[in-house]
Amino acid sequence: MRILECLSSRTSFLLDAGAGSGKTSSLIRALNHIRSAERQSLTRNAQRVACITYTNVAKDEIIERTENDVLLQVSTIHDFLWSVIGGFQKDLKQALLNFNAELPAQSRRKQNQDELRQALQMIDSIRYSDRGANFLEGRIFHDDLLGVAHVMFRHHPMLATIVAAKYPFIFVDEYQDTHEKVISILMDHLLSCKNPPLIGFFGDKFQSIYPDVIGEMPAQYEAVLAIIKKEENYRCSKAVIALLNRIRSDIQQVAAGDNVEGTACYVNLSRLNSDADVIAAAREAIQKGFNLHIEGEPKILFLTHRLIARKAGYEALWNAYNDRGTFARERFQSGEDSIAQFFCMRVEPLLDAWRAGKTGKAISLLKEVGTSLAGRSEKERVGVALNVLLAMAGSNASIRDVLSYIRSTSLIPLLDDLETGLKQTGIAAEPGTPEAEHEAFIAKLLEVPYKEVSTYRAVLEDKLPYSTKHGVKGAEFENVFVILDDAGANWNQYSFIRLLAGSETNESRLHRTRNLFYVCCSRARVNLAVIQLGAITNGRTAIEALFGVKNVSLQ
Repeated sequence: MRILECLSSRTSFLLDAGAGSGKTSSLIRALNHIRSAERQSLTRNAQRVACITYTNVAKDEIIERTENDVLLQVSTIHDFLWSVIGGFQKDLKQALLNFNAELPAQSRRKQNQDELRQALQMIDSIRYSDRGANFLEGRIFHDDLLGVAHVMFRHHPMLATIVAAKYPFIFVDEYQDTHEKVISILMDHLLSCKNPPLIGFFGDKFQSIYPDVIGEMPAQYEAVLAIIKKEENYRCSKAVIALLNRIRSDIQQVAAGDNVEGTACYVNLSRLNSDADVIAAAREAIQKGFNLHIEGEPKILFLTHRLIARKAGYEALWNAYNDRGTFARERFQSGEDSIAQFFCMRVEPLLDAWRAGKTGKAISLLKEVGTSLAGRSEKERVGVALNVLLAMAGSNASIRDVLSYIRSTSLIPLLDDLETGLKQTGIAAEPGTPEAEHEAFIAKLLEVPYKEVSTYRAVLEDKLPYSTKHGVKGAEFENVFVILDDAGANWNQYSFIRLLAGSETNESRLHRTRNLFYVCCSRARVNLAVIQLGAITNGRTAIEALFGVKNVSLQ
């Protein structure tokens, strides 16, 4: 195993591996090797192994698969950076000043440099907050953290020395989803210090589907890394592997185990009536065109979240987050937004338990958040309140209505942001500030029908057959329907018609569309059906070359 060779020789490396190749398993094996071979040395020197990920979901999986070993510090990129710079408050204040000075003049976050300098002298510390950025109060947000950390490493070479001494091994999961400033910190500063750590990157540039990330490792960095390619595919059928190999040329995958033959076909339903059931029509076309009967419920993948929100029924909720900006939308779609988590982890489980008659479970959930249930009368009051809340959640009540009732009955403590939004003090934040944007977001969110929250959660937890890029990355399903609909997508970002027709001239849009298409197609273990709702005019030859003539049905 080349990774073990790199670990033994202390050579930093980049593992670029196709879908279904077991990238996470390779990462886990590398961590387990260090836990065994290097434990004594690391423990003696009070050192740890850092493993940084893009999402909390990935973090939790790695922690579980490495037995929650204290030798490993597994964290998200943001949490890792804050852990290494948060203690240097004097330098942080200067870094924030430098970061502010470097912001473009039109940035809403940019403050008058003299006013910021005076304000920072009056506060105790810089804080990293989910709430939003307010530099004058010493509060930085997610995007600010990356920039401020980059400034810190750039101006204080000793910081890289300290981090390298504490973490002689640093692994980066899904490197393609890492911001370029983080890659610069790792490559330009940590890897260039006197006693650098071993840095291992794990990922696949063709599975880069998030905005504002590195995507592909720049050539100047690749030149100093050992490049490892993993060409096995343990997941997909042979037909799907053949399709993936035609989508990309840098890695040609091979079936690595008992891969079945399977099917990868294309159906165009551009003539379908707009009111028709797309899934039923696709089933019929596949049965008729390829004599393929799909057993059970296939996984339905919409390649943009707007489409699945519209289909499943939570478009207003999605729009509220979309208007808030890229970072908020991405966290909402991946289930990491704190408000979305409040509903999905506090309110909805309580409603589920009460609806199912699981009184003990409901009581347990209420006690977890500190709700008083002392005495029979209090329990009866809570029971009545839950009955009303359950009825409200199934009606046309808004999120505001539901939260107001929760607050009035003291069922669950609300998040500060929600509490503040309900109070409506009448004192508006200064226009154009992050606070004003946040207030506008909360106001729009509160008017969304609460039923959309329940639907969103059902999609997030795979309780409906629909899913999109965030829900399936790393997942696999026996049968997959990929729905392509340019009319319902953001044309500036994606064009599936041009991708498949081979007529795309915009390089960045081509990469975004291709990567998203690749990720979704590579989820299928057995059968894959790509269903396109847009008309193809001159692209038949390209589509037949991609799927094979016998696997294409143009209605």
